[in-house]
Amino acid sequence: MYKLIATDMDGTLLNDEGNLPSNTFNAARFLEDNGIKLVLCTGRPLLGLIKIYDSLNLTSPIVANNGACAYLDKSGPLIMNQTMSIEDGLAVIKLNEIFNCTICMWHNQILYVSEFNKYAYDYASITGVTPLHLSKIDLKKEKIGPTKFVFRDTLEKITSIKESAAELSPPSVTAVTTRPHFLEFFSSSISKAAALEKIGQTLNISKDEMIAAGDGFNDIEMMDYVGLAVAVQNAADEVKKHADVIGCSNNEGIIDYIVNTIIKK
Repeated sequence: MYKLIATDMDGTLLNDEGNLPSNTFNAARFLEDNGIKLVLCTGRPLLGLIKIYDSLNLTSPIVANNGACAYLDKSGPLIMNQTMSIEDGLAVIKLNEIFNCTICMWHNQILYVSEFNKYAYDYASITGVTPLHLSKIDLKKEKIGPTKFVFRDTLEKITSIKESAAELSPPSVTAVTTRPHFLEFFSSSISKAAALEKIGQTLNISKDEMIAAGDGFNDIEMMDYVGLAVAVQNAADEVKKHADVIGCSNNEGIIDYIVNTIIKK
């Protein structure tokens, strides 16, 4: 019996407009009523997912920032918190001298941006956080490093630089596109899979009792980790190779699909 369903948000749980498909609400209620945890497992920070969490009336754990942070619920406690080193953070900032993208950096739940432009404001609107300018923080004086970076630019530019950015990043930093136009950098020691493992240890849920649904490259590790991996129909072809089941598209309601074709069977 499955006890936990972990789902990516953008491109998986949410439709193309960034909203919850209408059938998700009843599916989420069914899971809650039957003691099955629905875990939002996303690259978004905590503040960028609370609205969705509350709209589904969830009480489950949360995985944020691609696995850097894991919470038992929206109020805490924080059971995992892994950041980049300060040196790696400075290296990523310097790397942007080559690519000249807009930098969005998360540090202690605060969003910093390299410039206030359409890319920064668009990202801020998604997260629901008012950004500060990157000049407001001196990483060299901080005790902990950044949680992650997001480079923003046109789809064409992000597509053209993602491979070279990964090659030029420090060895302890992972660079991956979490959306086609989001190039994210975070510590290679973190993953959604590691966060799910920590949650499983805390709640006494084995990986074989978990389902994971995703669409992007940052979902592959958690899909490989769990007992049953589900890719949405709109997932990248490489992601689908790691799935046990190819479900419906994100516009049709993947949680409803999992409940009715897997959980209730």
